[in-house]
Amino acid sequence: MCSSCGSTDSVVIDIRYRPSLKRFARRRQCKICGCRWNTVEIRLKEHKDD
Repeated sequence: MCSSCGSTDSVVIDIRYRPSLKRFARRRQCKICGCRWNTVEIRLKEHKDD
């Protein structure tokens, strides 16, 4: 969700793996106002062995 206008309509413009975080970071842009922000993937533990 865009922190600037509140829209949920966004597009991923870049994906990078962050070795320091061991996660993927996505650069998103709001289709309505053009605001950009990052999201970081968080893995949920699904199995006891994960």
